[in-house]
Amino acid sequence: MKVAFIGLGNMGSGIAQCILKDGFDLTVWNRTSAKMEALVANGAKAAASAKQAVADADVVITSLMDDKSILDNLQGADGFLAGMKRGAVHVCVTTISPRCADELAQLHSKHGSYYVSGPVVGRPDAAASAQLTSFLAGDPKAVDIAIPVCRAYSKAVTAISEKPSIANSLKLCINYNVISAIEMMSETYALAEKCGVPLEPMRDFYQQSLFAHPALKMYAEKLRSRDFAGRGGFVMKAGLKDVTLMQSTAESVGVTLDIGKIAERKLKAGIAAGMEETDWSAIYEITRKEAGLS
Repeated sequence: MKVAFIGLGNMGSGIAQCILKDGFDLTVWNRTSAKMEALVANGAKAAASAKQAVADADVVITSLMDDKSILDNLQGADGFLAGMKRGAVHVCVTTISPRCADELAQLHSKHGSYYVSGPVVGRPDAAASAQLTSFLAGDPKAVDIAIPVCRAYSKAVTAISEKPSIANSLKLCINYNVISAIEMMSETYALAEKCGVPLEPMRDFYQQSLFAHPALKMYAEKLRSRDFAGRGGFVMKAGLKDVTLMQSTAESVGVTLDIGKIAERKLKAGIAAGMEETDWSAIYEITRKEAGLS
């Protein structure tokens, strides 16, 4: 099976390395060509454009930023859709809007190719170690083709629906729980600090009792130690994109996400303060500032 991979950022580079290690014939493309070098050194082929990368691919994986970047790279005479052969499968691992997922499915249907939504749960370290969780939604034939590739970077792959947007709605629900927990811990740590309570017992409560998931244990420590460097993390500008998608999706079905409004305000404040490349859990710094903590 020939695989093309487009988008080699924090998540994409790790996913692509896993696909390569699993023995697939891999061609890669990234707007910044230097990000292709490590993969090429390990046996991948570099393409001069996204359209060229997908020319012979059975499966195309995209790991781009948002709705706009996916559509910009897909459409037009030089877009990768024009280069895909009939029957090829496009899997998008990015957190995008449910509306965009259904639009992508329609574009592929007109072209004679297939679209599968394949959002992943996990951070860049999980991507690099093949420990992501993948949710797939799309035409069952296309999902069956995509599964072996997705297993290369996932500890679990679950097909959940024939409608692509369902997978994206599920991913937004999961991410909403994460940002809500970050906001709750931010408020609690700030309260504890103002009251003179050491933060270590609160961290231990989160890690040992309240939260069982490794990611939430990690956030309990990141907030306590105020370690928000963007390396290997989920940067604030991407977090704001996801929270905005959560809000718009909820509003479209008549649901209000109150904690989401708080998180959105603080993410915007953090970005305005120059923290767009720090981890999204750095909203704690906004909470501390509003509490009068230095």
